[in-house]
Amino acid sequence: MKVDYFEVTLDKGIDEPYLGGDPIKGIIEMVCSKQVRINGLIVRLTGVAETGWRSRQDDLPYESRHTFMDEQIDLTTTIAEHCTDEFELHEGKHSVEFEGRIPLDVLSSVERENHGSIRYMCTALMAIPEDGDTEVVSEKTFKVFSLLNLDAPYLHDKSHVTEEEEVTGCCGRRKGAIIATMQIEQIGVMPGMTSKISLTVENKTKKRKKWMRKKENHECVLLSLCQQLDFVAGTCKTKAGAGPQTKEIEFSVPPNLPPTSIHANRLVTVSYFFKLDLDHFDLVLPVIVGSSKSVPGSVK
Repeated sequence: MKVDYFEVTLDKGIDEPYLGGDPIKGIIEMVCSKQVRINGLIVRLTGVAETGWRSRQDDLPYESRHTFMDEQIDLTTTIAEHCTDEFELHEGKHSVEFEGRIPLDVLSSVERENHGSIRYMCTALMAIPEDGDTEVVSEKTFKVFSLLNLDAPYLHDKSHVTEEEEVTGCCGRRKGAIIATMQIEQIGVMPGMTSKISLTVENKTKKRKKWMRKKENHECVLLSLCQQLDFVAGTCKTKAGAGPQTKEIEFSVPPNLPPTSIHANRLVTVSYFFKLDLDHFDLVLPVIVGSSKSVPGSVK
Protein backbone atom coordinates (compact mmCIF):
# COMPACT_ATOMS: atom_id res chain seq x y z
CA MET A 1 0.00 0.00 0.00
CA LYS A 2 1.44 3.34 -1.09
CA VAL A 3 -0.69 5.31 1.41
CA ASP A 4 1.04 4.86 4.77
CA TYR A 5 -1.24 7.12 6.81
CA PHE A 6 -4.84 8.26 6.35
CA GLU A 7 -6.76 9.85 9.22
CA VAL A 8 -9.82 12.09 9.60
CA THR A 9 -10.12 14.44 12.60
CA LEU A 10 -13.15 16.53 13.59
CA ASP A 11 -13.21 19.94 15.25
CA LYS A 12 -15.10 18.58 18.30
CA GLY A 13 -14.35 15.68 20.60
CA ILE A 14 -16.70 12.75 21.18
CA ASP A 15 -18.10 14.36 24.35
CA GLU A 16 -18.88 17.69 22.65
CA PRO A 17 -22.21 17.31 20.82
CA TYR A 18 -23.10 19.13 17.63
CA LEU A 19 -26.58 20.65 17.50
CA GLY A 20 -28.93 20.23 14.57
CA GLY A 21 -28.04 22.90 12.00
CA ASP A 22 -24.46 23.32 13.28
CA PRO A 23 -21.49 23.34 10.90
CA ILE A 24 -19.15 20.38 11.23
CA LYS A 25 -15.51 20.87 10.28
CA GLY A 26 -12.60 18.51 9.97
CA ILE A 27 -9.32 17.70 8.33
CA ILE A 28 -8.03 14.64 6.48
CA GLU A 29 -4.31 13.97 6.79
CA MET A 30 -2.48 11.43 4.66
CA VAL A 31 1.08 10.35 3.93
CA CYS A 32 2.09 8.64 0.67
CA SER A 33 5.34 6.73 0.41
CA LYS A 34 5.08 6.81 -3.39
CA GLN A 35 3.06 8.62 -6.01
CA VAL A 36 -0.34 6.91 -6.27
CA ARG A 37 -3.27 7.23 -8.66
CA ILE A 38 -6.62 8.00 -7.03
CA ASN A 39 -10.19 8.35 -8.27
CA GLY A 40 -11.43 10.88 -5.74
CA LEU A 41 -11.95 11.79 -2.10
CA ILE A 42 -15.30 12.02 -0.31
CA VAL A 43 -16.58 12.43 3.23
CA ARG A 44 -19.85 10.85 4.36
CA LEU A 45 -21.80 11.95 7.43
CA THR A 46 -24.23 9.22 8.44
CA GLY A 47 -26.78 8.73 11.20
CA VAL A 48 -28.16 5.28 11.99
CA ALA A 49 -30.83 4.18 14.47
CA GLU A 50 -30.63 0.56 15.60
CA THR A 51 -32.67 -1.47 18.05
CA GLY A 52 -32.17 -5.08 19.07
CA TRP A 53 -32.79 -7.56 21.84
CA ARG A 54 -33.65 -11.21 22.37
CA SER A 55 -37.05 -12.24 23.70
CA ARG A 56 -36.94 -14.21 26.93
CA GLN A 57 -40.16 -16.03 26.07
CA ASP A 58 -39.33 -17.48 22.67
CA ASP A 59 -35.56 -16.70 22.50
CA LEU A 60 -36.08 -14.95 19.16
CA PRO A 61 -33.94 -11.95 18.19
CA TYR A 62 -35.70 -8.67 17.38
CA GLU A 63 -33.67 -6.20 15.33
CA SER A 64 -34.34 -3.04 13.31
CA ARG A 65 -32.02 -0.60 11.54
CA HIS A 66 -32.75 2.71 9.85
CA THR A 67 -30.32 5.14 8.19
CA PHE A 68 -31.96 8.54 8.60
CA MET A 69 -29.01 10.75 7.61
CA ASP A 70 -26.52 10.31 4.77
CA GLU A 71 -24.75 13.52 3.74
CA GLN A 72 -21.86 13.49 1.27
CA ILE A 73 -19.08 16.04 0.84
CA ASP A 74 -17.16 15.66 -2.42
CA LEU A 75 -13.51 16.72 -2.01
CA THR A 76 -12.31 15.49 -5.40
CA THR A 77 -11.70 19.02 -6.68
CA THR A 78 -9.78 19.90 -3.52
CA ILE A 79 -7.55 16.80 -3.58
CA ALA A 80 -6.82 17.46 -7.26
CA GLU A 81 -4.62 20.36 -6.16
CA HIS A 82 -2.31 17.75 -4.61
CA CYS A 83 -2.18 15.59 -7.76
CA THR A 84 -0.51 15.49 -11.15
CA ASP A 85 -2.46 16.03 -14.38
CA GLU A 86 -2.99 12.25 -14.46
CA PHE A 87 -4.65 12.49 -11.02
CA GLU A 88 -1.77 10.85 -9.21
CA LEU A 89 -1.32 11.96 -5.62
CA HIS A 90 2.17 13.29 -4.97
CA GLU A 91 4.52 11.54 -2.59
CA GLY A 92 4.64 13.03 0.91
CA LYS A 93 2.20 14.48 3.44
CA HIS A 94 -1.12 16.07 2.46
CA SER A 95 -3.86 17.81 4.46
CA VAL A 96 -7.37 18.47 3.18
CA GLU A 97 -9.87 20.51 5.20
CA PHE A 98 -13.62 20.11 4.81
CA GLU A 99 -16.82 21.59 6.17
CA GLY A 100 -20.40 20.34 6.16
CA ARG A 101 -23.58 21.04 8.08
CA ILE A 102 -25.67 18.88 10.37
CA PRO A 103 -29.30 18.81 9.14
CA LEU A 104 -31.86 20.50 11.37
CA ASP A 105 -34.16 17.48 11.61
CA VAL A 106 -31.71 15.10 13.27
CA LEU A 107 -32.17 12.70 16.17
CA SER A 108 -30.19 12.92 19.39
CA SER A 109 -27.37 10.46 19.98
CA VAL A 110 -28.44 7.64 22.30
CA GLU A 111 -26.53 4.58 23.52
CA ARG A 112 -28.28 1.91 25.61
CA GLU A 113 -26.57 -1.47 25.92
CA ASN A 114 -28.79 -4.43 25.00
CA HIS A 115 -31.53 -2.13 23.73
CA GLY A 116 -30.38 0.10 20.88
CA SER A 117 -28.58 3.22 19.78
CA ILE A 118 -28.57 6.31 17.59
CA ARG A 119 -25.03 6.76 16.27
CA TYR A 120 -23.32 9.23 13.98
CA MET A 121 -20.23 8.52 11.89
CA CYS A 122 -17.91 10.65 9.77
CA THR A 123 -16.22 8.50 7.11
CA ALA A 124 -13.46 9.64 4.76
CA LEU A 125 -12.94 7.47 1.66
CA MET A 126 -10.25 7.72 -1.01
CA ALA A 127 -10.52 5.32 -3.97
CA ILE A 128 -7.28 3.84 -5.34
CA PRO A 129 -7.92 2.06 -8.68
CA GLU A 130 -4.40 0.72 -9.18
CA ASP A 131 -4.69 -1.43 -6.03
CA GLY A 132 -7.65 -3.36 -7.40
CA ASP A 133 -10.30 -0.67 -6.86
CA THR A 134 -9.66 -0.52 -3.13
CA GLU A 135 -10.54 2.31 -0.77
CA VAL A 136 -8.57 3.90 2.02
CA VAL A 137 -11.02 4.55 4.86
CA SER A 138 -10.92 6.48 8.12
CA GLU A 139 -13.89 6.78 10.50
CA LYS A 140 -14.73 8.97 13.48
CA THR A 141 -17.85 8.79 15.62
CA PHE A 142 -19.42 12.03 16.81
CA LYS A 143 -22.32 13.05 19.01
CA VAL A 144 -25.38 15.05 17.93
CA PHE A 145 -28.23 16.61 19.91
CA SER A 146 -31.37 17.74 18.13
CA LEU A 147 -32.03 21.48 18.25
CA LEU A 148 -34.92 22.13 20.63
CA ASN A 149 -35.19 25.79 21.55
CA LEU A 150 -37.05 26.57 24.76
CA ASP A 151 -37.95 30.16 23.86
CA ALA A 152 -41.54 29.35 22.83
CA PRO A 153 -43.93 31.09 25.29
CA TYR A 154 -45.77 27.91 26.29
CA LEU A 155 -42.49 26.35 27.44
CA HIS A 156 -42.23 29.13 30.05
CA ASP A 157 -45.64 28.30 31.52
CA LYS A 158 -46.17 26.51 34.79
CA SER A 159 -47.45 22.95 34.68
CA HIS A 160 -49.05 20.87 37.41
CA VAL A 161 -50.66 17.51 38.07
CA THR A 162 -52.87 16.34 40.95
CA GLU A 163 -53.73 12.78 41.95
CA GLU A 164 -55.90 11.37 44.74
CA GLU A 165 -55.64 7.79 45.93
CA GLU A 166 -57.95 6.03 48.39
CA VAL A 167 -56.12 4.08 51.09
CA THR A 168 -57.64 0.90 52.48
CA GLY A 169 -56.64 -1.10 55.50
CA CYS A 170 -57.42 -4.54 56.83
CA CYS A 171 -60.43 -6.28 55.22
CA GLY A 172 -60.78 -3.47 52.67
CA ARG A 173 -61.80 -0.94 55.31
CA ARG A 174 -61.35 2.61 54.07
CA LYS A 175 -58.68 4.53 55.97
CA GLY A 176 -58.91 7.78 54.03
CA ALA A 177 -57.13 9.31 51.05
CA ILE A 178 -53.83 10.89 50.05
CA ILE A 179 -53.90 13.89 47.71
CA ALA A 180 -50.69 14.98 46.00
CA THR A 181 -49.98 17.94 43.70
CA MET A 182 -46.73 18.61 41.85
CA GLN A 183 -46.11 21.92 40.09
CA ILE A 184 -43.08 22.97 38.05
CA GLU A 185 -42.15 26.60 37.45
CA GLN A 186 -41.49 26.08 33.72
CA ILE A 187 -42.35 23.07 31.57
CA GLY A 188 -39.16 23.52 29.53
CA VAL A 189 -35.95 22.61 31.37
CA MET A 190 -32.31 22.80 30.37
CA PRO A 191 -29.63 20.22 31.23
CA GLY A 192 -27.31 21.47 33.94
CA MET A 193 -29.84 24.02 35.20
CA THR A 194 -32.06 23.99 38.30
CA SER A 195 -35.83 23.47 38.10
CA LYS A 196 -38.11 24.83 40.82
CA ILE A 197 -40.72 22.28 41.87
CA SER A 198 -43.53 22.66 44.41
CA LEU A 199 -44.89 19.52 46.09
CA THR A 200 -48.12 19.57 48.10
CA VAL A 201 -49.26 16.39 49.83
CA GLU A 202 -52.31 16.05 52.07
CA ASN A 203 -52.64 12.85 54.05
CA LYS A 204 -56.30 12.35 55.00
CA THR A 205 -55.83 8.88 56.41
CA LYS A 206 -56.72 8.24 60.03
CA LYS A 207 -53.94 8.73 62.50
CA ARG A 208 -52.40 5.63 63.98
CA LYS A 209 -53.11 5.26 67.67
CA LYS A 210 -49.70 3.80 68.44
CA TRP A 211 -46.89 6.10 69.44
CA MET A 212 -44.71 7.28 66.53
CA ARG A 213 -41.07 8.00 66.99
CA LYS A 214 -39.98 11.46 65.96
CA LYS A 215 -37.64 10.21 63.26
CA GLU A 216 -40.57 8.53 61.47
CA ASN A 217 -41.87 12.00 60.60
CA HIS A 218 -38.82 12.49 58.44
CA GLU A 219 -39.00 9.43 56.21
CA CYS A 220 -38.28 10.30 52.61
CA VAL A 221 -40.02 9.68 49.32
CA LEU A 222 -38.31 9.89 45.96
CA LEU A 223 -38.58 12.64 43.37
CA SER A 224 -36.99 11.54 40.11
CA LEU A 225 -36.30 12.98 36.68
CA CYS A 226 -36.89 9.97 34.47
CA GLN A 227 -35.52 9.21 31.04
CA GLN A 228 -34.41 5.62 30.83
CA LEU A 229 -32.32 6.20 33.92
CA ASP A 230 -33.60 7.75 37.15
CA PHE A 231 -31.89 10.76 38.73
CA VAL A 232 -33.09 10.77 42.31
CA ALA A 233 -33.47 13.47 44.94
CA GLY A 234 -35.27 13.29 48.28
CA THR A 235 -38.14 15.11 49.95
CA CYS A 236 -40.08 14.35 53.11
CA LYS A 237 -43.36 12.55 53.77
CA THR A 238 -46.39 14.09 55.43
CA LYS A 239 -48.12 13.29 58.68
CA ALA A 240 -51.68 11.99 58.66
CA GLY A 241 -54.32 14.57 59.53
CA ALA A 242 -51.94 17.52 59.37
CA GLY A 243 -53.61 19.14 56.34
CA PRO A 244 -51.91 20.07 53.06
CA GLN A 245 -48.15 20.37 53.40
CA THR A 246 -46.08 22.05 50.71
CA LYS A 247 -42.36 21.76 50.04
CA GLU A 248 -40.38 23.81 47.53
CA ILE A 249 -37.57 21.93 45.79
CA GLU A 250 -34.75 23.11 43.56
CA PHE A 251 -33.99 20.08 41.40
CA SER A 252 -30.64 20.11 39.62
CA VAL A 253 -31.15 18.72 36.12
CA PRO A 254 -28.16 16.54 35.11
CA PRO A 255 -25.96 17.96 32.33
CA ASN A 256 -25.40 16.40 28.91
CA LEU A 257 -28.92 15.01 28.52
CA PRO A 258 -30.15 14.55 24.95
CA PRO A 259 -33.21 16.76 24.39
CA THR A 260 -36.76 15.50 24.09
CA SER A 261 -37.37 13.85 20.70
CA ILE A 262 -39.16 16.10 18.23
CA HIS A 263 -38.61 13.96 15.11
CA ALA A 264 -39.74 10.42 15.81
CA ASN A 265 -38.05 7.68 13.79
CA ARG A 266 -40.24 4.89 15.24
CA LEU A 267 -37.22 3.08 16.65
CA VAL A 268 -35.81 5.27 19.40
CA THR A 269 -37.47 8.23 21.13
CA VAL A 270 -36.47 10.27 24.16
CA SER A 271 -38.94 11.75 26.65
CA TYR A 272 -38.77 13.02 30.22
CA PHE A 273 -41.00 13.38 33.25
CA PHE A 274 -40.69 14.11 36.94
CA LYS A 275 -41.98 11.31 39.15
CA LEU A 276 -42.92 11.54 42.81
CA ASP A 277 -42.86 8.12 44.48
CA LEU A 278 -45.43 7.86 47.27
CA ASP A 279 -46.36 4.80 49.30
CA HIS A 280 -49.64 4.17 47.51
CA PHE A 281 -49.22 5.75 44.05
CA ASP A 282 -46.86 7.71 41.79
CA LEU A 283 -47.32 11.28 40.57
CA VAL A 284 -46.01 11.94 37.05
CA LEU A 285 -45.45 15.37 35.45
CA PRO A 286 -44.10 15.44 31.85
CA VAL A 287 -41.44 18.04 31.01
CA ILE A 288 -39.51 19.00 27.89
CA VAL A 289 -35.71 18.98 27.98
CA GLY A 290 -34.21 21.36 25.43
CA SER A 291 -30.80 22.07 23.95
CA SER A 292 -30.85 25.88 23.70
CA LYS A 293 -32.46 28.79 25.49
CA SER A 294 -32.08 32.56 25.48
CA VAL A 295 -30.72 34.29 28.54
CA PRO A 296 -33.39 35.12 31.16
CA GLY A 297 -35.38 38.22 30.33
CA SER A 298 -34.68 38.16 26.59
CA VAL A 299 -37.91 36.37 25.69
CA LYS A 300 -41.05 38.51 25.60
